[in-house]
Amino acid sequence: MDRALKMVYYDDADVEHDIFAQLNLALKNFRGIGMPRDESATRRILDQIHRQSRAFAAVCYGFMRSKGIGVSRDSGEGQQWYREAAYWFREEAESGAGTSASNLGYLYAKGLGVPENPDMAADWFRDAADRGSPVAIYNLGVCYLNGWGVEQDDSKAVELLQSACDHNDVTAASVLAYLYLEGRGVKRDLGKSFEYNLRAARAGSIEAASALGYAFGVGLGAERNIEASISWFELAAGEGDAYAQANLAMYFCHSSELKLFNRGWQMLSFACDQGDVSAKYQMTQILIFGVNHREPDYSKALDLAMDLAELGHPGGYHLIGVMYEHGLGVPVDMKRAAGWYERAARKGSANGQSALGRLYAIGNGVRQDNVQAYYWLKLAAPAQNTLAYRELDAVRARMTVEEIHRADKLFISDPAPRRSHVGLRTIE
Repeated sequence: MDRALKMVYYDDADVEHDIFAQLNLALKNFRGIGMPRDESATRRILDQIHRQSRAFAAVCYGFMRSKGIGVSRDSGEGQQWYREAAYWFREEAESGAGTSASNLGYLYAKGLGVPENPDMAADWFRDAADRGSPVAIYNLGVCYLNGWGVEQDDSKAVELLQSACDHNDVTAASVLAYLYLEGRGVKRDLGKSFEYNLRAARAGSIEAASALGYAFGVGLGAERNIEASISWFELAAGEGDAYAQANLAMYFCHSSELKLFNRGWQMLSFACDQGDVSAKYQMTQILIFGVNHREPDYSKALDLAMDLAELGHPGGYHLIGVMYEHGLGVPVDMKRAAGWYERAARKGSANGQSALGRLYAIGNGVRQDNVQAYYWLKLAAPAQNTLAYRELDAVRARMTVEEIHRADKLFISDPAPRRSHVGLRTIE
């Protein structure tokens, strides 16, 4: 099951808190991942959770044991505590508590204290949704989006997520932003995607703030604004969001000021050491293309790109393609370049789609094909000011009416290569 699902409690002010988001923040503070090590912050978070109920205290103990926060790590004992949480959530759910029913569904979705069972998870989410639980409506929407315990149905997912969003569910707004970005269950609309992310970010969603940093950085659904991009990335990075930290580090690394470059390179190096793929992707770009204070290093770049490729990261596929296309540390090989670009494109990489479309347009490494060029460039061209959009215009200008008809039909029948599961890391 995907991390987009959530388990929540409501505090005395009836404010929703995502318990696992808080627990993971406690873990980051405890280990110093993406932020200074701060055990006092860890204790404050854990104490707040403990005070909620026996069920949440058990979840907290389960997480602490499973991750080794302040106690020896013991996955078996962690599962015992999760089993106790499942017992109490079931008791509360059978007494009519909708949120507890949703939380029990979460445990079944993740296999915490109970056997992992998507069907049972969806049943409990549906039961809780029928009682009006906004978080259950959201979780059931995610199930329909991914086909977990129910038949996959984008339209039903959008309906449920919109309902949750209407109940002021912040995470639902973030997922709707993703759906409007990719055109899943709705007509692709970059402006609406931006609006939903802005709504979620203003309500406190760190992932939405990170997505806004990217949107402002490239002009996706809004005018390009580097200052706003840095501001949103800084907000998300301060809360330990690795994607935001990696992108913020990239801004610093491209600075002409050595002090800022050193800060950015240190951030990237630290994140890479922690195994963060976003940081590895950004560092690989620097090692390929170089920046003011760092010369290219093709050998290290290829090693990192291959690491990313082994992890299935589309950016790794794309960057290996770049190296083969331009002979950067490897012999020029257009067929290999096209192959790597296609792997990236089919994983949803806009850069890979753009590069593959360009090769089809000129017939380099692949057979020249205007229809395929149009298809891939259109996927890669969400905004009019992009290079992919200008290349799309050039291809369209030389196509016959029949070719355009076939290309449009292909785009409608297969609007985008989709990720197997929705997560809130919406943009490469």
